[in-house]
Order: sequence, then structure tokens, then C-alpha cells
Amino acid sequence: MSRLKIHISRLFKSKKINVLLVFVLLALLFSILTKLSKDYTKTISFDIEMTNVPSQYVILKDSVQMLDVTLTSSGFNLLKYYLIDPQLNFDFSTIKRDKKHYVWTKNSQFQSIVNQFNVATSINALKPDTIKFNYDARFIKRLPVVLEQNIKFASGFDIADSYVLEPDSIDVIGSKMVIDTLKQIKTETLSLSDVNSDINFIVTLNLPNNSDDFLVSSSQVEVFGAVTKFTEGSIFVPVRITNLPENLSINYFPKEIEVIFYTSLENYGNISINSFKVECDFGALNDFENQLIPKVIEKPTQVKNVRLGTKSIEFILKK
Repeated sequence: MSRLKIHISRLFKSKKINVLLVFVLLALLFSILTKLSKDYTKTISFDIEMTNVPSQYVILKDSVQMLDVTLTSSGFNLLKYYLIDPQLNFDFSTIKRDKKHYVWTKNSQFQSIVNQFNVATSINALKPDTIKFNYDARFIKRLPVVLEQNIKFASGFDIADSYVLEPDSIDVIGSKMVIDTLKQIKTETLSLSDVNSDINFIVTLNLPNNSDDFLVSSSQVEVFGAVTKFTEGSIFVPVRITNLPENLSINYFPKEIEVIFYTSLENYGNISINSFKVECDFGALNDFENQLIPKVIEKPTQVKNVRLGTKSIEFILKK
């Protein structure tokens, strides 16, 4: 076996085998060139490239997007259609329009197709003979941008107010039928961890699956957020009983309840008893309950994560 390998190695190193390989390659190249120089008849599917569509209209995506062309040309000319996606230009300024469709016909547009091929190519057939392009009036709608975020702050830090988006809304341009289904545009999820300084990031919009059917004035937004130090605080607030019948009197405990909150160090000194309002709705009580459920009715905008230290209020009826 080793002798055979040595023999083959010697053949490749010899000048005779090198000359033979050159002749084989030349013969192969000549054969390919000969085949490519011959004429062939092929049917090729061309993508339709729409141009000069009037600005007040939009062509709907449910329209036919392909034209099958049967043509005769040399292999050299045909080869390019297999190397790239072939396209044909449809000039909509020359296509007739009715109330629902732009109507392209082979009889009226055949020459415009022929003109897009070189003189060495013969066009034998076009299918389909007629193409109807559905269209709709171009419509513009302003939609709010909603931030999707998964932001984790370092211990003792949080967003001071709320996130600011620039722009906070975008123009969506397309057919009214499509645009009317959209209510908002969400961003891709902004994920951050251990944040302890101001936020300033550019986030791409997460456009819906049918985004090919419309245009947007911007594909991304800038996110701003002022980050500051936060602390937890608590305060005891009087409990009010609402919707108590006039002919009924009760005694309840506790009269005050602890409200626990989270706020920035800057705003901590501005929080007082009057900043919160805690109520129990007696009218929401059913016949089998003897406890009232306290709820925070009012709270300052500067606080977060408000919760109550007591979950229920005991009461007894006065005679």
C-alpha cells in the first residue's frame, strides 16, 4: 500500500502528469464555453419591482408579485438569472387603474418588458396575461411607542420618575385597512442589570409581523431615565370608613395603619400623613365577613411599591 502511495506521489510530481492536468482543464473549460454559447429556451420567474406608484396610493401585499417569462437566449445571458434574483420593473405611471385595481396586461405592456432585456434575448411568452394589483389609499397614523423593559437596579437605586422616549410616538404610513389594526408600537426589550446611574440607550422598535405592509417614520427610539438613590420609609395614616349606613355605628381597630413605601432620598422629607389616604369600604362587605379590607386610595406620585402593614381591620357593631 505504501509503495502505491509513493508511486502516485511521483506521478503528480512529474512534468507529464502536470501537462495532462492542464489539457484536461482546458478541455473542460472549452466544453463549458461551448455549451454556454448555445441558445436555450427557459421559463424564469421574475420578481416584480414596482416603481412610480402615485404617492396617494399603496399597493397591497396580497397582489401577485411574480411574472413568468419564457425566453430564448445564450447560456451566457441565462446564467445571470440563476446567480441573482431576477427582477422586472413595472412602471405604475403607465398602468391603467380602476376603482379597486391597477390592471397590468400583456397586450399593453409587452414592449416595456422586452425593453428590459438585451437584443440577443427573445421573449416568447409571459404568464399570467393579466395581473391585478390591489391598492388602497395611503394613510398616516400617529402611534404611541411603548417601552418593553427588564431593568434591574442596584440595591438602593431606582428610576426617579418615569422613562422618557424620544420620540414617544411615530408615524405609520400604509393602507388604511392595515394601519387601523395597529394601536401602538412596542420596542425590543431593554434588559439591564445592577443599574446605579442615569439611563440613556437607543432601542430598536419591535415591529409586528406585517411590517412589510407599511412604513414607519423611525425604526428606533432613545430611552432616557434619571436614576437616583432610594430608601424605604413608613408612616401611620388614619383609616376612614366609607359607605357606612346612617343607622349603623361601628367600632374598629386599628384606627391607624402603617403605610410602607419606597421613595428617593430627595423626596423622603416631603412625605407626611396627609400624603396618603387609606379607606375601608363598608359597602363592599358581605353578610359573612366581619373584617374590613383597607386600601390606599391616594398616594403621592413620588413613591413606589406602596403596601400596608395591616391587611384587615376588625370591627364590632355598636348598640
